[in-house]
Amino acid sequence: MDPLVHRITVVGVGGTGCALLPLLVGLGPIQLTLVDGDTVEATNLPRQPLFGPADTGRVKVEVAAERMQAIAPHVRVTTVPRFLDATNAQDLVQASTIVLDATDDLHAKHLLDRTCRAHRVPLITGSVHGHQIQVVALHVDSGSMGIGLADLFAGRSSPEQDACDMRAVPVHITALCASVMAMHARALVLGDLSLAGHVDLIDPRTGRWLRIAAPVAPHDDELIAQGTSSTLRT
Repeated sequence: MDPLVHRITVVGVGGTGCALLPLLVGLGPIQLTLVDGDTVEATNLPRQPLFGPADTGRVKVEVAAERMQAIAPHVRVTTVPRFLDATNAQDLVQASTIVLDATDDLHAKHLLDRTCRAHRVPLITGSVHGHQIQVVALHVDSGSMGIGLADLFAGRSSPEQDACDMRAVPVHITALCASVMAMHARALVLGDLSLAGHVDLIDPRTGRWLRIAAPVAPHDDELIAQGTSSTLRT
């Protein structure tokens, strides 16, 4: 396999995933794997721009792959028409250079976090809570391997997050979340570690964008200061 090709797995092809996919084609030589077991519903159409009325009832990843091939025929797209779970997470992560989490399921996010940490695969996870956005890149280098979602957001999760109705989230919120995730992905592909382990918290209603550094593990300061070497597997 060409060592310059990054194997990017996107988990979740809903509002955030639909906005994210077209932004990835400019990252250079990539292969995309799309993971989602859902089908297109009429209620998805206002918020998920890769889908149209004729796609209702079809598997989301298959439709998204068709749209991506039309946008960027040079990008190889593989589809996994299944939801992420404990039976497939390991294989999906191990086959990836970078994993992008665009799900709205808190359990799936933590499963991805644990699996990426175990296999030392960088994870970029984006979350939307009402009008607020959280994006962070984790497990990028050996210095911050022990820091995960549970550490960053300890005490902040709640049962309401499991039942979040994404239909109530404006499309510009998911699009903004996707844009920030793409920014983090571009940095990793270019070997820039300066954003790794930093949480971007954005509230478009107030115009506030806060970047918070994760708890520092040994050697993190040195790695962030260098910001030039990447341990991404190819």
